[in-house]
Amino acid sequence: MPDPTAFNAARALAAIERIASQPEKFRTLLKGLGAEAFSRTYREGGWDVGQIVHHVADSHLHSYLRCKYALCETNPVIHPYEENDWVLTPDCDPEAVDEALALLDALHRKWTRLFRGLDEAGWSRSFHHPGSGKDYRLYQQVEIYAWHGDRHLAQAAMALGRDAWLAAEEP
Repeated sequence: MPDPTAFNAARALAAIERIASQPEKFRTLLKGLGAEAFSRTYREGGWDVGQIVHHVADSHLHSYLRCKYALCETNPVIHPYEENDWVLTPDCDPEAVDEALALLDALHRKWTRLFRGLDEAGWSRSFHHPGSGKDYRLYQQVEIYAWHGDRHLAQAAMALGRDAWLAAEEP
């Protein structure tokens, strides 16, 4: 997982573009598939494809809100959550993957607009994560979540046996 120690505009812009492309990549990967495919896992004991999509939507929503708090408050303490519990809630039904994808579409448009509007001072804003005991700057957050979405996209592709599709999608 990336953990840059200084702001780098080129890396931030590249991460923004990766985040911007993730909803469409998920849609392309999942096109024409149904609940049976969404129940496949990439490894024994891992989340299934539907849970991965719901997790990405929930996780990226948390990250977006953490970014907003960081911009509006001085190093706020964020509220951690147990991601394994979140994928078990009723809204994470395999039949509702389209809802998670719709959320990702809108969320990633807002999130990338937010990131594109930051100046260097904005990128240096931070929040405190009590679970890790660390402060995270927004320039770290953008790279972490570009990596996060790509990682889960790869897991979903592996679960679906579409590794060749994934390789074709990489730059």
